[in-house]
Amino acid sequence: MDSITSWINSDFFSGLSKSIMQLNVYLLLFSFVAALLVLYNCRLFYELICSVDCDEQQGAGDRLVDAPGFDYGVSNGPHTWQSADNNQSPINIETSDAVLHCFDNPLLWLGYDVMPSAIRLQNDGRTLKLHAAYPDEKPNIDGCDFLGSFSFHEISFRWSWYNETGSEHTVDNEHFPMEMQCLHTDATDHNHASSHGILIVSYMFSVSTENPYLDVIIQHLVLVQSAGRQVEIPPFPLRYLMPAFYTDFYSYHGSLTEPPCHRGAEWFISPISLAISERQLHEFRKLRTRSGTRISRNARPVQPLCDRDVFFNRYESGRR
Repeated sequence: MDSITSWINSDFFSGLSKSIMQLNVYLLLFSFVAALLVLYNCRLFYELICSVDCDEQQGAGDRLVDAPGFDYGVSNGPHTWQSADNNQSPINIETSDAVLHCFDNPLLWLGYDVMPSAIRLQNDGRTLKLHAAYPDEKPNIDGCDFLGSFSFHEISFRWSWYNETGSEHTVDNEHFPMEMQCLHTDATDHNHASSHGILIVSYMFSVSTENPYLDVIIQHLVLVQSAGRQVEIPPFPLRYLMPAFYTDFYSYHGSLTEPPCHRGAEWFISPISLAISERQLHEFRKLRTRSGTRISRNARPVQPLCDRDVFFNRYESGRR
């Protein structure tokens, strides 16, 4: 009897020991997988920060220098900004005066359907900015008779409390309720040594139905309502916000629309306005300045065109 009891106890504790060992192995594997997930998320965040910091430090030289003292109010508004006297942006586009320019090399949108490794939204107290990090090459625009290759840098938005005054650019003296400006820099100018080599692709928004593509960022705006706040959001292809266009778009030579307002920017204006609802506009209007008030407007007034031409660009395949 004692031998049977001893055998049972031995078998029981042996099985228990094996179960504990197996449990420890499972816990070890679970801990390892969890650690890998944490490291992966940290890497994505690091890539985003490094990408943004690198852009801000190199920043296209004097083109992208931030001037923290400016705003759109009475004391530090656009009427106080120091800038060159000509080739300034934004402008009014008189459609009847645009010069027709036909080109036979198609406009190429490369990488805009690629999923970024990370996307960050930032409220800088004046506007909403979107930065995206990529493990490999950034999206870029190429082709066209008068365009080199330009890599994506950042997106910023312009709006106001009123639908009649939101955009910076006007078309036939009419404003749009919001304008989205997608800044690109010369893909070959890695040192960003001059104030040239900027392409800004601009999209106008008209009040219409809900835009589901905008909701990928609008649902996160509550997290950046206060100035200085930033948040990493689930990534999505930039094509959600930037639909490609290939013909019948306007272009002109201008400048940045924020201080130091350096010249050397090529502007492309999308030919078709995008939809936005009143609800979606209202979410942008909840964003606040550094003084705690809502951002009531963030658009520089229209600048004189002077002797510049505005081009209406048309793609004609096979034209020679």
